[in-house]
Formats: sequence, C-alpha cells, structure tokens
Amino acid sequence: MPEIILITSFKGGVGKSTAAANIASKLAKAGKKTLLCDLDFDLGTLDLITGCEDRMLFDICDAVYGRRDVDDCAVKFPSNPNLSLLGAPFRMTDTVEPDEFAKRLKDISAGYDYVILDTPGADSVTLAAARLCADLAIVVSTHNPASIRGAEKTAEKLRETGSECRLLINCFDASSVSGDKRAGMLSMIDATKTPLLGVIPYDRTLMFAQEKGVLAEGDAFISSKAFDNTVQRLLCKESGRRPVPILYGISGVKRKKVLTK
Repeated sequence: MPEIILITSFKGGVGKSTAAANIASKLAKAGKKTLLCDLDFDLGTLDLITGCEDRMLFDICDAVYGRRDVDDCAVKFPSNPNLSLLGAPFRMTDTVEPDEFAKRLKDISAGYDYVILDTPGADSVTLAAARLCADLAIVVSTHNPASIRGAEKTAEKLRETGSECRLLINCFDASSVSGDKRAGMLSMIDATKTPLLGVIPYDRTLMFAQEKGVLAEGDAFISSKAFDNTVQRLLCKESGRRPVPILYGISGVKRKKVLTK
C-alpha cells in the first residue's frame, strides 16, 4: 500500500495546493510512483497549477465511485512519468461519506508509492475522509499571525483524532524575521506545537510561473531546493539516511537569526 500524505490547513491562501503539487512532483522525480489528488471540491486548482486543465476528461470522483478506471481518470505527465493527477470535479454531484470515500480512495491508490491529498481551507467532509486514510498530515502555514493560528487549530484537531502531524512553513521571508516583523521558525513551532518538516522560502518566480502551469524545478526557483529538502526528509524513513538540515543549500539566509526569533 502507498504512503498517503494529507496537505492541509483550516486557513485558506497559505499555499497548500502549491505545496502539494511540488511535493508530489519532487517525489516523482525521486523515482516514486506518485498520485496527486485534488480534494477541494468547491474550488480545486491543481489542474491549473500543474498545467493540465485541458487534458482532464474525468475526475477523482469518477475513479473513487467506480464510474471509470483510475488509469482512465488520472492525467499523466510526459515530462514526469511517475506523476499522475486526479483532479477535482467541476461540479460536485456525489455525496461524500467519509468512511466510504476513504476506503474507496485507498483501494484505487494501490500500485502507487505515494499519494498526496490536497484539501480545502476548512474543516470539511473531504478533510475528514482524507484524515481517515492518511498516514501523515502536513500542516501548511505562512508566518502571518492569522495563518499561524489556523495551523495551530488544524494540528490540534488532527491530533485529537490520532493523526501524525508535521509543520511546513511556506512563503518564508527571512528579511521580515530579521527585522522583527514576522515570527521565526522556533516561534511557529512553539505556537503550533508541531514538529517542523520543511521551510519553503518566498519565491516570486514560482508565484507567477504556477499561473502558467509551471512547477518549481531548476535554479530559477529559490523554492526548488527547499521542496527537494522536504521530500528527502519524507524519504528518510524508508531510506534510513539522516535528514538534510533546514535551509540546506539555500543561500542568503542567516540561519541563526531566523531560527531564534
């Protein structure tokens, strides 16, 4: 069975879908057969972020409820053959029962190494279904105060139901931490009471590139190395290697200042 990873936060606009798409892409580049699933049934955007909106004939509900085979529904990426996407329905007509949906989702995920579940910015029924089948929950937060509070509430709710949680700090602006304008890493770990998985620096290039369906790959994206590091930490459990340090390979950041604030 695959490792199923939930990407979530009760606060919208923190970059969950961006994180989900790039983590899935990096896992696939690392040789893992990866299925990326859009569970935001109100405003799914993974097809736009990955640049395959014109190639979606079927959606995740068609696969989950058996109307089509999962191979017919999943969009393949010629440039990244280990990666597949199950997009959200354009109009949701099915009624989601969390227990049943979780079981069916696990069934269609057989044959993949990793499944990444992108959820809406709310405590939704699809989040409940994802939580029932996920092995790990990644809670995404920027260092905006409202976002940190959202991550705290999300992690608290997930831990109450027995989920293992990790914190992913997104759009991290080291200069604002050094200038005492925003919270640093340790402050965010303390506030959310959640172990840190990774830190993704603010990347203006990625912000515009994803509007064209381009993911973080190569030296043009400061976030690319950070997503690589995050995925390597996810893979440490099976590889037995030591985790790479936070901000490894990312230049221009004074780690002592951003860690201790």
